Amino acid sequence: MAKYKYKFGLFHGRFQHVHVGHQKIVDKMLSECREAILLVGECQSYGSKRNPFNILDRIYLIKQIYGDNKRLKIGFFPDPHNTPKTEREYSEWGNWIISFCQFYTGKIPDVVYGGSETKLEWIYINYKIGFEKVDRDDISATQLREYLLRGNISAWQKITDPKIHSCFQYLRKIIGHH
Repeated sequence: MAKYKYKFGLFHGRFQHVHVGHQKIVDKMLSECREAILLVGECQSYGSKRNPFNILDRIYLIKQIYGDNKRLKIGFFPDPHNTPKTEREYSEWGNWIISFCQFYTGKIPDVVYGGSETKLEWIYINYKIGFEKVDRDDISATQLREYLLRGNISAWQKITDPKIHSCFQYLRKIIGHH
């Protein structure tokens, strides 16, 4: 069995939809953790410009890429209605996310992964958890959704996994309804 830096890692995000920037974080987590969970946030949100894809579409795309990895569990959670602004609100949100992590796995992670911009130290202030921040190479889901809207398949393909390239027209249709 391979030696891992951590026992159990967590990465959460909206994944509207998954792109190679997210994958860079997931891949680092999988290389460093014996077990990992990916939690898809704002599961209740879909049908808007910011959150066009429903939870089933988002998880489907993630499973196309990572579905055969037995060390990665995939779950989801609803976000609170208000975006956290203070350290206290962020820590309450962290408690909320950890409760879903425990629901799916029975465990608290020993490390949380995120993009380099994530305020992880605010979110998980109540836990003794390590943080791994990974540069997503300035790839954003906003940019990705713009490529879908404009029908720019070549630009979209450059920032998505080939395992989901067959979904372009389907995803474009969803984006076109907003």
